[in-house]
Amino acid sequence: MSLALGEQYRRSGEAVLSAIVVGYEAAQRMHVAAASALYSNGFRAVPAIGVFGAAAAASVLSGLDTRQFANALNFAANMAGGVSEGFGEGTIEDHVHAGLAARAGITAAALAGAGGETSSGTLDGADGFFSTFARSRDYDLGALTAKTAGLGIRSAWSKPFPACQANQRTMRLIRSLQPAGLAPAEIERVIITRAAREYDAPGICSEPPYQNMVLALMSAKFTPIATLLGKPVTESRYFKKSFGDPDVEEVAHKTTLLTTDAGDENITVEVVRKDGRTLTLRSAEEAHLNWDTDLEMRFEALASPRLNGATETVLDLVSSLESARYIGRLMQLVRA
Repeated sequence: MSLALGEQYRRSGEAVLSAIVVGYEAAQRMHVAAASALYSNGFRAVPAIGVFGAAAAASVLSGLDTRQFANALNFAANMAGGVSEGFGEGTIEDHVHAGLAARAGITAAALAGAGGETSSGTLDGADGFFSTFARSRDYDLGALTAKTAGLGIRSAWSKPFPACQANQRTMRLIRSLQPAGLAPAEIERVIITRAAREYDAPGICSEPPYQNMVLALMSAKFTPIATLLGKPVTESRYFKKSFGDPDVEEVAHKTTLLTTDAGDENITVEVVRKDGRTLTLRSAEEAHLNWDTDLEMRFEALASPRLNGATETVLDLVSSLESARYIGRLMQLVRA
């Protein structure tokens, strides 16, 4: 979104990067203030909070003043939403959430830039965003203006696996301690123990068979078992083509999900083998790997088929974006 607006308004690379940082800051502060409350009330954070980040970035790129910026955030509050029910059936609803948030953020900034006015209590008033969306739940308005140790963008991270966030740590544990993978014929049963909150989302505890990609990505059984069996779980095309993987389903039927009171960070995966031995993987023993080191490689693998040989040029332009007087050249290449 920021790249598109940067091209529209003929902004420099530095201006686009600044807008992205401001957008992340707005989203991070809203996340700290209300994400837990919103989640408890059934809203999904990507559209409900992402709209504020999009509005903030769009406001910077649109050249709004302070008053207009505040109005844009208030307009964004009126466009926030998005629920998670579709995950339970594997529909495409979650696929449009980020796009809807981006579109709403652009609209919010446009309304503010055109002179639209909003209430001073749209966010924190008696009938404002927090009291309505986070109703009956704890939220922290102070987080919006609190001093922080660093910028919100520094807390951003990339998922190593194209799966539900709740399953990432379990998959990472398995890949770190058992990278070679096991054969289905070796496994008698599997017991996965983790925090109760990591089983909360719709579709997480679904049983096989999995009828579509989303159900597989959400499943607390499919994703760890596919990882345990050494399947290519870092590749989204695996889930697109293999959500009915018979090897995974075979072991998933023999898998039990348990909760732990030992703290949210504790995950245990026990694999009882048919020869009587037990393989126990504990998060406390997980290898400390930097899962973001392959981002450039992942970009090259995904983008090369579409960029017609311009992948390296795009990477070079991105690495020097801060000094670019105008981002039009980059946008021309990525549209090719």
